[in-house]
Amino acid sequence: MYTLFDFITHIKIIEYLIALSFIAVFVIFLEVLKPHPFSGLIENGKDDLNFVREAGMKNFIRSAGKIMAAPFIGLAYVIALPIAFVVAISMLAIEGMAGAFGKSASFGWRPVEAYLGGKKQKKNKNKGADDGEGEKDK
Repeated sequence: MYTLFDFITHIKIIEYLIALSFIAVFVIFLEVLKPHPFSGLIENGKDDLNFVREAGMKNFIRSAGKIMAAPFIGLAYVIALPIAFVVAISMLAIEGMAGAFGKSASFGWRPVEAYLGGKKQKKNKNKGADDGEGEKDK
């Protein structure tokens, strides 16, 4: 141990091993205090063996294969994350450029907003001209 990083890593490893050993000792201690120690563990083990016998070895091997493949599937996801990130960023950039080019090539006028905004002002002007009151109606 020549660096601070090596020292801290070494201490953390020892700390985690001590913590895990205390948890294991505590679980064993609780089992020993029961009237029939480890009976639940033995019963569950027998149930598992009976399930393997009933389901057949082929299903058991298939399930074990899926469990063994899980870390590799997780690794594939971890490898795919940066690729998905780059694709998402590039799609946002393409949409942003398309939006910028689209705004410069199209009008800023929208028929629905123009109709609703213009109609209200037109009514008020006509009403003021007919009544002779002008701005009092607003």
